Amino acid sequence: MQRDLYSLAAFFERKPVTVPASSTVPAAFFEKKSRESLIKVTLKPKELIAPLWPFESVTGVADGPAIDRLMQTPGDPRERLAALVTAPQNTRFAQVIVNRVWKRLMGAGLVEPAQDWEGRLASHPEMLSWLGLEFVKQGYDVRALARLIMTSTAYQREARGRNLTASAEHRFFTSPDPRRLSAEQVVDTLFAVAGQSMQADMEELTLDADARRPADSFISLGTPRRSWMLASLSNERDRPSLNLPRAQAAADILEAFGWTGSRQNPRTDRESEANVLQPGVLANSILSTSLTRAAEGSDLARLALEATSVEALTDRVFLRFFSRYPTAEEKRSVVVVLTPGFAQRVIPANEVKPAHRRPPLPMIAWSNHLMPEANSVKLELEQRVREGPAPDPRLRAEWREVFEDVVWGLVNTREFVWLP
Repeated sequence: MQRDLYSLAAFFERKPVTVPASSTVPAAFFEKKSRESLIKVTLKPKELIAPLWPFESVTGVADGPAIDRLMQTPGDPRERLAALVTAPQNTRFAQVIVNRVWKRLMGAGLVEPAQDWEGRLASHPEMLSWLGLEFVKQGYDVRALARLIMTSTAYQREARGRNLTASAEHRFFTSPDPRRLSAEQVVDTLFAVAGQSMQADMEELTLDADARRPADSFISLGTPRRSWMLASLSNERDRPSLNLPRAQAAADILEAFGWTGSRQNPRTDRESEANVLQPGVLANSILSTSLTRAAEGSDLARLALEATSVEALTDRVFLRFFSRYPTAEEKRSVVVVLTPGFAQRVIPANEVKPAHRRPPLPMIAWSNHLMPEANSVKLELEQRVREGPAPDPRLRAEWREVFEDVVWGLVNTREFVWLP
């Protein structure tokens, strides 16, 4: 209802809010009616609406002295709203979070659709209630909730379920639905299996990298540590001198898998259908080809250098990428290609030539991006990003390139982006 909406707005504003004229239907609209209007005006322009909790009947929690005990500043309406939402008595909040996590892991929610509970019944109401209570007991710890679900027998069965397409009365959750990794999980997994740090590889998400502008006009989203921290990389007029090529390399993969950079446009369900861009970016994108390289100081290079045998190296690579050992056929095919030159793969220390170090480039930010050489600097940076990191000089190029091809091949299998 309109009053409920403005009551919540008043909580956020920390004071009563005034109903603007634009939120009311003009009286003339009702004077020329030929039938009963479906629109009911409940608020008048300039009416003051105080902060008032409108969801007692739905959530089971009422505003009052009991909520004061959960607050540090009982007079702060915004803190009061947070206390009302997260109060242990608010069973609906806990169950909504549980339902969304359950859907993400099992393919369908206990209540479907997950974003609309109006008139919906849970397929397993007792389990939803119990999981909600456990979630509250664990201090609203989403990781603990995910661990509880993922250690269940139902989740650990082979993913052959058809839960989302089943009706509520036939949704038995005998196993999870087949599930592809989310866009963020794909990129984070690439960094994880390569043993590379996203934070060390990305630019700061700001146009004021030299911190010369006031904080109220140029914000910084920091340097991403995980993919969810990325945002839209578009800049005013799409000026090349303000591009962030390292972050863009990650965004290219994210966008192919349904991510959108606009934080102001959240969506309950992403576009998740398979498309030709997805295998394309995994096979050819700057990020995937860079992270599958046995670069200097990388975990992949370390695995190759420390391996005691081709068979042991194959086992460790499969464990790293798929969390399982290879099948006999998989192991045989990898061993065949990695055996030639394996014994001679490491260059003697006295013959190792240090990797060529290119000089650092000048920093380009809003304060100097209009300089004539700014575009040239960014084009050079983009070229360096496309070329990727220098290979580990201790590995012979002939064998290292074959090893990198094996790693690239694992990234481009169905199993890398789909749960078994």
